[in-house]
Amino acid sequence: MLIRVEHTTSYRYSEPLLASTQYLRMTPLSGRTQAVESWKLTVPGASTQEWADQYGNLCHTLTVTQPVTSLEIKVSGLVRTRNTDGIVGLSQSELPAGLYLRETDYTTCTPALKEYAEAFREAVEKDTIDGLHKIMLQIAEDVAYSPGETHVQTKGAEALEKGQGVCQDHAHIFCTVCRHLGIPARYVSGYLGADMEQAGQASSHAWAEALVGGLGWVSFDPTNKSCATEAHIRSAVGLDYAEASPVRGVRSGGGIETMSARVAFPSQGQSQSQSQGGGSSQSQSQ
Repeated sequence: MLIRVEHTTSYRYSEPLLASTQYLRMTPLSGRTQAVESWKLTVPGASTQEWADQYGNLCHTLTVTQPVTSLEIKVSGLVRTRNTDGIVGLSQSELPAGLYLRETDYTTCTPALKEYAEAFREAVEKDTIDGLHKIMLQIAEDVAYSPGETHVQTKGAEALEKGQGVCQDHAHIFCTVCRHLGIPARYVSGYLGADMEQAGQASSHAWAEALVGGLGWVSFDPTNKSCATEAHIRSAVGLDYAEASPVRGVRSGGGIETMSARVAFPSQGQSQSQSQGGGSSQSQSQ
């Protein structure tokens, strides 16, 4: 599937923004599941420097050194995706698998989450892939897809307790359960470029990948109750949202920050917009 992506993130400030440094993970890479045919990042009024992080993500450091009252980050490009039945495999330079068993703030395994995870132990020990599918489907059932009920700082355990969340929360819960059961897991950010089960999911998106013996990394999308398909575009991976979010950084000045984002897939006639006020240069994947 050939998917054209146009993603614009706009910031407006009630007072002049004096300085800002943001880390952008908004550039997908070619691999087993996709081939990037073209991709462009533009940020008028700011400078960017390209680099790769420890996970191999292609990143940019965005720097604003002159006072501004608005900032706009645009990415656009063409990505040809492939159906691999959710199998991502292994890259040539993989980090130690044990790294992906680490607990983070977003994936803290509370007593309630430990009890939740233990219910799947027998299933994953009997058949890892089948057990992982059971985890994915149960999370979808127990945590209703409810935009606006959680926020960018919500932890997986909090979303599970609330019984509501979005794809970011589903991915964190999946990673937490897997890690408790001894299965390395990582968070994935990217795009979902076609209609899936959840209405309005043609947007920025998040899901998870688990490391399975003999297959490598295998993707699971609890929000849509499926492994990643050719509609998924992978942009970045990490232990959690903090390490794979599209935009994350710090700023000086600016007063009250209002963020709005729009993701469009012109060839498919789909787009989604969202806005957020508050003073955090971050947005939650839906």
